[in-house]
Amino acid sequence: MLVRNIMQVAPVTANLDTPLSELARLLARRGFRHVPIMDDARLIGIVSDRDLKQAISSAALATNRRERGQAEVEPTAGEIMTRRPTTIGPTASVEEAARLMVAQKVSALPVTEGDFLQGIVTETDVLTLFVRALGVLEPSSQLDVTVHDASTSLGEVVHIVEGSGCRIASAMTVGAPTGERELVLRLATIDPRPAMRALLAKGYRVRNSDRLDSYAPAAV
Repeated sequence: MLVRNIMQVAPVTANLDTPLSELARLLARRGFRHVPIMDDARLIGIVSDRDLKQAISSAALATNRRERGQAEVEPTAGEIMTRRPTTIGPTASVEEAARLMVAQKVSALPVTEGDFLQGIVTETDVLTLFVRALGVLEPSSQLDVTVHDASTSLGEVVHIVEGSGCRIASAMTVGAPTGERELVLRLATIDPRPAMRALLAKGYRVRNSDRLDSYAPAAV
């Protein structure tokens, strides 16, 4: 999936001269955590809720230390913003957006074409897609199956699970601490026991299978 499919279009923006108090009102009123800063139609920076909190703390400290009679000067977006923020294009993949967020330790990416803002994608947008893709918004259950070779075992595991009468909503592979691979299966049922028994009968290791007899189905 592409970034343009999940990004927030026409995000609320501010300019270089927007005062700190107005930025705070924008974030509080709209429930946003990031405000792109524009110079005419071009993106030049971004203010996050973290930038805002630091600026408010600094402004409060400066007020306490200010000599009586000195005029108060409110900080502006241009003074507290992060310049040249990490951006991404609308046709980049969502996986690339997630990689950039992790690598750059940021929670939002302005979506641009050239210097022109098209939208913004946040970690919430990526996580929402991830949750939808895994099928965890519907009544379901999870099976973690240890395999030696994920590429050759996936087809067999899918065949076994579906042969037990359980439908697979999603599947992914992750590295196990032992160096082996785990197939993480999301089943479209709250009772995975038929699938667990079928896999155990074929010699697969299934996490928590030792509690199979006492297992109490519950929606996940």
